[in-house]
Amino acid sequence: MFGLYIAFITGIYYLMFTTFGPLFKNVYGFGPGPGGLTYLGMGIGFLIATFLGGNVGNKIYHHLAAKNGGKGIPEHRLPPLIFGSFFIPVGLFWYGWSAEARIHWIMPILGTGIFGFAFTTVFLPVQLYAADAFKFAASAISAVAVLRSILGFAFPLFGQAMYDKLGTGGGNSLLAGLSIVLGIPFPIWIYYYGERFRLRSNVDR
Repeated sequence: MFGLYIAFITGIYYLMFTTFGPLFKNVYGFGPGPGGLTYLGMGIGFLIATFLGGNVGNKIYHHLAAKNGGKGIPEHRLPPLIFGSFFIPVGLFWYGWSAEARIHWIMPILGTGIFGFAFTTVFLPVQLYAADAFKFAASAISAVAVLRSILGFAFPLFGQAMYDKLGTGGGNSLLAGLSIVLGIPFPIWIYYYGERFRLRSNVDR
């Protein structure tokens, strides 16, 4: 489920890259030079999450480990994932409907920044969870990477047709709704019950 969720938002990430050009050219009149700067919103979101999320996630992990008698478990990696999963749909709604309404160009870029922040915030805990939870960590991480690559390849193939049919707001609302279904309930459930579930498996570390 974590692999499917990360693959899904990776597909959205690549879909955004393929649609930035037409959106900012046709709606906002950006040429090739200024159009390239529209990627900065997502990039800044990545950077903030990398520096802030890494430090905060590490502190949360050690805090929870201390409360557990000094023993950290993989589920202690998940609070940043739970936090970030709420901002994936926020970023998508913000980006989609601000572009649909054709308000100032900074607004959809801010939406992509929120998405970029959320993407990195959920990506790092999944990688760490896979490394901590499974006996064959490289295989678990590779399985997640394969799913990510498949959906990262597939989404741009149909994404523009989806936006042409539903509009930028409607298309992003569909993606946001799916991200809520895939990304919010499951990490919370795993945080509370994941250890019990893992210990039944023969591939648990």
